Amino acid sequence: MVKLSDTGEFGLIELLTKGLVYDPATVIRGVGDDTAVLRVDGGKWLLFTTDMLVEGVHFTSAYSSWRQVGAKALAVNISDIAAMGGCPAHALVSVGIPRHLAVEEVVELYEGLKEAAGTYRVNLVGGDTVVHPERLVINVALLGEVEAGKAVLRSGARPGDWIFVTGTLGASAAGLYLYQHPGTACPQAAAKACRRAHTVLVPRVDEGRVLAECGVTAMDDISDGLAAELHQICKASGTGCLVQADAVPVAPEVKEVASRAGKDPLEWALFGGEDFELVFTVSPGKFPEVNRAAVKAGFCIYKVGEITAAGAGLLLALPDGGTAPLPDGGYDHFFRL
Repeated sequence: MVKLSDTGEFGLIELLTKGLVYDPATVIRGVGDDTAVLRVDGGKWLLFTTDMLVEGVHFTSAYSSWRQVGAKALAVNISDIAAMGGCPAHALVSVGIPRHLAVEEVVELYEGLKEAAGTYRVNLVGGDTVVHPERLVINVALLGEVEAGKAVLRSGARPGDWIFVTGTLGASAAGLYLYQHPGTACPQAAAKACRRAHTVLVPRVDEGRVLAECGVTAMDDISDGLAAELHQICKASGTGCLVQADAVPVAPEVKEVASRAGKDPLEWALFGGEDFELVFTVSPGKFPEVNRAAVKAGFCIYKVGEITAAGAGLLLALPDGGTAPLPDGGYDHFFRL
């Protein structure tokens, strides 16, 4: 018998998802990207995604309020739509509720869902509720839309493309470390910023729309860590990549926490996950247009590397001039079981 911990999340997905599509004419992109892309009548494509959060795996009430958990459950799905350059629209929410949870706590959970739905203009149109014997489980299925031909897939990166991210990385991992190590002495402002980054998600919907309109070649949201997302992009695109270690943007607060904790902030930025920034690739000739659009829209982009030929592998360029393999590391749900 093969254990789940031996296959990992992506290995199990690959095993389970062969032969699922009955009518391929209606499916532009199925399993293998952030979101399914479906063909419908009219000038738009339908985006369809789902994510499940399990207490003790993806969140704990020791760190997050029930309102924050509800908002996160919707936000992680919205982030997947953002990574395709789309707009979120309608959601179904299903919840497995343990008997020990008070009604007031469930109401607070749904307040968080409604708050996130209002912020991102999502209709909550139904779902299901059941009893769970042990812990809270919440699943959201989200529909979105994007203009026909405008969905940004993981598979579009080409050798010579530049790699960018939309913001600084590592804060969520730093926040999780502080929650798990409450005795860490750290400046209050830095600790507060990192803890908030772990519990309050901000999907980059507007940024994704701008980048898709500019013609970026591939895009992903950084949920499992920058290294893991680049492995997914390179696998889908049939390429390699070279990431400049000293170019990966890390916020000063993360560096402060890492210094106090005796940790390498680059490790958190590359492998920590749950930053929910966007990583994207773009041809050098398109960069001026992308940069102008980002400045106009009020967000920053940071060049972190370049897409290379498949035979070059996935590498990390070190500050001393050497290179090392970029591990396929990051958040893996099955190693939390």
